[in-house]
Amino acid sequence: MSRSSKIIVLALIALAAATQLPEARCWNAPAHYALVQSLADGSPSIDRHLNQSGDIAYVDGHYYAAKSPGLATFSLPLYLAYRFAGVVPKEPATKYGPPGAHLATRRAIWMVNLVSVAAFFALLLLMRSVADSRFPGTGTPVAVMLGLGTMLLPFATQYFSHILSTTFAFAAFVLLSKRRKSSRLAPLVAGALAGLAVFTEMPLFIVGVGLGVYAIIDRPRLGRALSYGGGFLAGLVPLALYNTWAFHSPLNSGYSYTVKKLGASGHEVVGTNGQGFFGFTYPHLGTAFDLLFSHRGLFVLAPLTLIGLLALPSLARRGYRREALLVGGLALALLAYDSAYFLPFGGDSPGPRFLIPLLPFLSLPIAAFLRGGMIAKLVTIAAAIISAFWMTAATVAQPLIAPRISPDVWIDRISSGRQLSPSILGVGLTAELAFFLPILAALSIMASSAWWRFASGRSSRQRTNAGTD
Repeated sequence: MSRSSKIIVLALIALAAATQLPEARCWNAPAHYALVQSLADGSPSIDRHLNQSGDIAYVDGHYYAAKSPGLATFSLPLYLAYRFAGVVPKEPATKYGPPGAHLATRRAIWMVNLVSVAAFFALLLLMRSVADSRFPGTGTPVAVMLGLGTMLLPFATQYFSHILSTTFAFAAFVLLSKRRKSSRLAPLVAGALAGLAVFTEMPLFIVGVGLGVYAIIDRPRLGRALSYGGGFLAGLVPLALYNTWAFHSPLNSGYSYTVKKLGASGHEVVGTNGQGFFGFTYPHLGTAFDLLFSHRGLFVLAPLTLIGLLALPSLARRGYRREALLVGGLALALLAYDSAYFLPFGGDSPGPRFLIPLLPFLSLPIAAFLRGGMIAKLVTIAAAIISAFWMTAATVAQPLIAPRISPDVWIDRISSGRQLSPSILGVGLTAELAFFLPILAALSIMASSAWWRFASGRSSRQRTNAGTD
């Protein structure tokens, strides 16, 4: 398959994600969208753009989005272009949210969510690049497997910060992993990208620390540490500036003033999330087990991720011990962080969404496992098919389900044709076709390329045998 064909395959996967309209009657996406609108007005306060979101903060008589500002900041140029063109959808009044709130519509959120779709496409390209650099020929299959068979797919269709922040973090890893080819500026740029990941989603600080350790394995350690650390701090500058602008201190954030109960006033009870430190106490083994093995567990709905973690010894044996240690360390650290949070699954979700930053890092161990022979290939493909089944079903059947609801509800919705995710092109069967046709086209290109290689190799062997005879 040519390089352009590989890019087309990944672009079709991203196009499928772009067809779906994001959920609007939730808290997360509308809060980000309100901040985009407020930044466009030149204010950090969302007083003029209150909507149905409950992810809000209240301090000194003003409302703010209880979100990291990175996603809204990177969405701002796109929103300003829409505003200049006069195509921003109107917002009707709604009974949800604080008094005076207006409804942020699916179409309005979809328009800015194209930033997440673009990040998803970039992430697919990065996964292909890093897998091919170590195990040539595995990049596109691995990127497609992870793109279709993990939470990366459904969250590329939702206006959450996970995809953009994860793309920044993984781009930092890709830069650091090219040790022999990268310039001396690589640790500096990688640090800046890791800092921007935190600017977009604060828990990515965990990944940033892990990448910092990874960066100083090579010599000169002090120089690389200073370079990466300097870049990381530079990437955090926008976060410090926003916090100072909104909350009068670079160390304050909207999470300190979260509205816990709206009430008649819209801010009846204000405080930090949950108990402990901003909702964090200590890791719980039972919670960690649920995150991996419950009905919405990572390994249950996406067994491909289990293959990725089990393949870490294979990656180490093939000469990539430091990468195996990094991925294993990130898996443990993110699982410990998530199991210590009062809301480990992140509310309505198709899985443990706070583990999303780990997913692209599994591209290397999966690529290594694919080199392990026919049985390894068949096991990986089987796991990828099961994973893609659940993640594509979630994407077309409204992925944000409550913790008490079984994922089987996605199958029920698809079979009945009810409560399906709407598409930018329509609803019902139209929406499903708009989503699945690009995916089928991508898989067809890959299948035809594989068949061509097989037929060419068979023809070549026959000519060789005929010449020998």
